[in-house]
Amino acid sequence: MRARELDTRVRRLEDDPPIPLDSVDLMVRNPEPLRHRFEEIFTYIAAVERAVTRNVADITALLPDLGERDTRFLAAWSAHELAHADIFDALRGQLGLGPPPGGPDQTGPDRTGRARLSFRLFGVCSTNRWLHDVFTLIYLSRGAMHEHMTFDCYRHLGAQLTALGEDALVRTATDPIRRQEASHLGYYRLAAATHRRRLSPAQVRLARRVTVLTYEPVGAGECGRGPAGRVFTGLAGDDMDQVLDAVEAVAAELLGDGDRPLPHFVHAAMDGCLRLPGGPRPLEPTGARWP
Repeated sequence: MRARELDTRVRRLEDDPPIPLDSVDLMVRNPEPLRHRFEEIFTYIAAVERAVTRNVADITALLPDLGERDTRFLAAWSAHELAHADIFDALRGQLGLGPPPGGPDQTGPDRTGRARLSFRLFGVCSTNRWLHDVFTLIYLSRGAMHEHMTFDCYRHLGAQLTALGEDALVRTATDPIRRQEASHLGYYRLAAATHRRRLSPAQVRLARRVTVLTYEPVGAGECGRGPAGRVFTGLAGDDMDQVLDAVEAVAAELLGDGDRPLPHFVHAAMDGCLRLPGGPRPLEPTGARWP
C-alpha cells in the first residue's frame, strides 16, 4: 500500500512542472523596503535552492544503490528547486541587487556537481547493506526536516510580502513554491516512515544518533551558520521556537523510539548560529534543552 502511495506521489511530482520564470510577476510595488529587508534573505534562498546540484551528487555518492523511485524523485525535486533559485535570482536582479555571489552562473560558494569528499567516503561504507539502510533513513528524515523548515519559512516570507502589499509576488512566486515544497515534504516523510519499518532498532538508533550530532539548519552548510541565523530570524521572528519545534516533531516522528524524548538538537543548532559574533540575539530558552 505504501509503495503504491509513494509511486503516486512521484508521478504527481513529475507531472508538476518547474515554475516557469515568465509566470512570475516580478514588478514589485515598493522595491526599496524589499532591498532593505530582504537582500540577504533572497540571496540565501537562491543559494540553498541552487545547491541541489551538489546535493544530488552527494546523495548518489552516499547511496550508490538508491532505488529507481528515489532517483525519479530526486530528478523532479531538483528541477523544482533550480526553478525556485532562478526566481529569486531574477527578483534580486529586478531589485537592482547585482549578480548572484559566485558569478553569473552560480549562486554562493561551490555549486559544482561533484560530491563532497565526506559523502564519497561514506559511500564506500554504503557497500555494506546494513549501513546503506541507515544512511538512507538519515537522508530521508533529514530531507523531511529541511522541507518542513523551508515550507514554514516560505509561509512567513509570504506573510511579510503581503504586509508590504506585494500580493502579485506572493500569488505567483511564494505560494506556488510553498505548494511544491509541501509535496516534497510529503514524499520525504512517507518514504522515511516506510523505510524505517524495514530497519532494526539498532539501525534506527544509529540513524537517530548521527542526525542529532550532525544536524544544521537548512542552508547553513552552504551559506554559513551566521547567515543562517540572521535569515531565519528575519523570516520567523518571534515564531522561531514554533518553527524549530515543528522540525523536531518531524524528527521525533521519523527517528524517535517512542520512549525517551529526542534532545532539542534543532534548537541547539539554531542557537549555535545565533550566538556567533555579529549574529542576532540567541533564542530565549523555553525549557530544558537536553533531557
